[in-house]
Amino acid sequence: MIKQMIGLVCGVALAAPVWAHHSAARFDFGKSVMVEGVVKEFLVNNPHTKVVLEVTDEKGTRDIEFEGHSRNNVYRRGWRPNLVHEGDQITITIAPTRDGSDGGYVTAVTAKDGTEF
Repeated sequence: MIKQMIGLVCGVALAAPVWAHHSAARFDFGKSVMVEGVVKEFLVNNPHTKVVLEVTDEKGTRDIEFEGHSRNNVYRRGWRPNLVHEGDQITITIAPTRDGSDGGYVTAVTAKDGTEF
């Protein structure tokens, strides 16, 4: 009985970090949409990159927040510090949200100098 209790406690303790991470299920990775905008914020951190663009489209002009891969992943794809700055016009490719709300998961970025990552 003691071994079973220890096993249960260890299993719950080890599973706790998994519960803390959110899912990417809200994004439709079967679709790809390009979004152009002006960079308000571009943070490359762990666990996710955060991009806030000022976007103008049929809904008007507004700031939209997108998330992306981790720092390691975007670095391997070509991102380097100071490649994207606040005020830059960039194009991002996203997996849109499944419910059609603003936002999405960044799968590619084209910087103002044409660098893609």
